[in-house]
This record gives sequence, C-alpha cells and structure tokens, in this order.
Amino acid sequence: MEDYKYKLSIIIPMYNAEKYIANCLDSILNSDLPKDEYEILIINDGSTDNSPSIAQEYVKLNEHFTYLTQENQGQSTARNYGIRSCRGEYVWCVDADDMVNAKASDVFLQLQSHSTLDILAFQLRVENEEGDFVRTECSQPNVPHEEPMSGRYAIISGYNPSSVCALWIRRDYILKNNLFFKVGITHQDVELSYRLFATASLVLFINQCPYRYILHPNSTSQSINPAKKIKYLADDIIVYHSFMGLAHFTQADLELSSTISNRAKNILFSLVFSLYRNRKVWQPLGINESLVEKLKDNQLYPLKGPFDSWKKNLVSLWLNIESNLV
Repeated sequence: MEDYKYKLSIIIPMYNAEKYIANCLDSILNSDLPKDEYEILIINDGSTDNSPSIAQEYVKLNEHFTYLTQENQGQSTARNYGIRSCRGEYVWCVDADDMVNAKASDVFLQLQSHSTLDILAFQLRVENEEGDFVRTECSQPNVPHEEPMSGRYAIISGYNPSSVCALWIRRDYILKNNLFFKVGITHQDVELSYRLFATASLVLFINQCPYRYILHPNSTSQSINPAKKIKYLADDIIVYHSFMGLAHFTQADLELSSTISNRAKNILFSLVFSLYRNRKVWQPLGINESLVEKLKDNQLYPLKGPFDSWKKNLVSLWLNIESNLV
C-alpha cells in the first residue's frame, strides 16, 4: 500500500469560479479540520476569468495547497487528474462554488475508529446564496447509520446514488479498481457512486454534515436553455446503460444484480415521467421530442418494465402513449 503524506486530499475542480473560489478555500482554512492532516488540490479546468490568479495566491501562502491546470475538459477529467496526483489516504471532492462547514473535524474521528473503511458517507447541508438553510441532502434514510457494512449491503438496503461530495473515499480503493469519473456527462456523481459501493468491502454512513452545498440559480440542472436541458436529461440514458452494465457484472449475486437493474429502470421511468410532468414548458422548446427520439434510438421507449411498484407499471402505460409527451 502507498505511503500517504496526508489523511485527506481535498480535490477542487475550478472553471471560471472567481466569484466563489476564495469563499470555498477560506471555509476550509477556517474550519476545524487539522491542517497537518489534509492537502488541497485546485485543478484549473481552462478558466478564462480571474480565478487562476486568486487560487495561485492561496497556493503561495499555504504549503499544503497544490495548483494544477489543464485545458478545458470538464469536471470529471479535472477530478480524475486530482485523484491521480494527490497524496492523501482518502479523497474528498469539493466543488469550487460550495463550502465546508466550520465544524468538520468530527468526520476525522470516524476514520480513527474505523481505519479500514473504503467509503465514509455523510450528509450535505443545502443553503441558498445568503447562507440560509434549505434542506439536508444525502441523508440515505433507508441505510443503517453508525454501523460498518459492505457496499453490497448498502445498495440492497436502499442506498440512493448521489453526490460524491458526501463521500470520503480511500484513494487506494479507487486506483486498484479503476473507479474514476466518467468523462463528458453531467450526472457523473450518480454514475460513479453506484460503482463505488458495489464492490466496496467496508462502508460507514454517519449523521455529520461537514459540506455546505450552495444553490446557485444558474446551475445546469436549473437551466431552461434547450440544448443544456437536453444534454442534462439525455445523460440519464448513459447512467442507465452504466447501471445495467454493473447489473450484468454482478449477475452472480442475484439480489445485488436485481437491485441495480431495478434502479436503472427507475432512472428511465423518472426521465420519461419528467417529460410528461414538464411537457407544457419543455415541449414547445423541442426538449420532449428530442429526448423521445434519443430514447427510441437506444431502444428504451416505449418503456418496457416491469417496475418495482404496481403504480409505476400502471403509469408507464400512460407514459407509453407518445402523444402524451410530445
């Protein structure tokens, strides 16, 4: 096993984040995380604003900061670059427009008590830009907390694939199993998190909330730009194929494979249902027609099921009437 210099590597991809990057870095420096236990890697993803200059000033003042740069290739590539370059035993992906809670050191105590974890999972505090609490995410209510388990058991219990910002992941586990982010998709966290848990020997879910996820109105998920929305929705098809491939990979374990397959089907159901629910806004923009064609090209529409509830099976009959969508 590699001899690590730090307990934790904080990986921060950065693209045109001059409005946010100082707040992000200050929040980490001002937190109670022990400075001799972590490093920060800032990966500039081809920014054209002043964020590189801001980031490099922090690097000059902090010896445990590292600045890396690449041509604009997207967040996945930047994160992968950081993971390959870091020197920490565990990896934590933090977005440049988010922040870390002032009290975050309790998470370190969990690693002292459970020294062989592949994944440590916690929760995200969601805030608006004024810092007001909105909700908690990644709480994983169906999964047992405060007790170590296998990743397999977590998935079967009902782990909901979500943000990797809510995970500390053992770097050695990532490297040995080639568990890197898929390049070019917007749902990279959802796609990777299931692969991470499927083969993890030991994981732990805790109730701490060291991460502050800041809601920004111009994010991709909130965009009504037709091209961006089509890309965002169509990436669900890629995630579906990834999950079905994972179900096939784990087919010797029938219970695990079936759970993953059902999750993949639910992604498709939710995608088509969102087309129906938002049809009055999306259909005039050509979003629904484009997505239905992409689904047909992948032989995924009409929906085939069966789904994991009689309600979904019934609703799918309505959704499979194409005129209800377009």
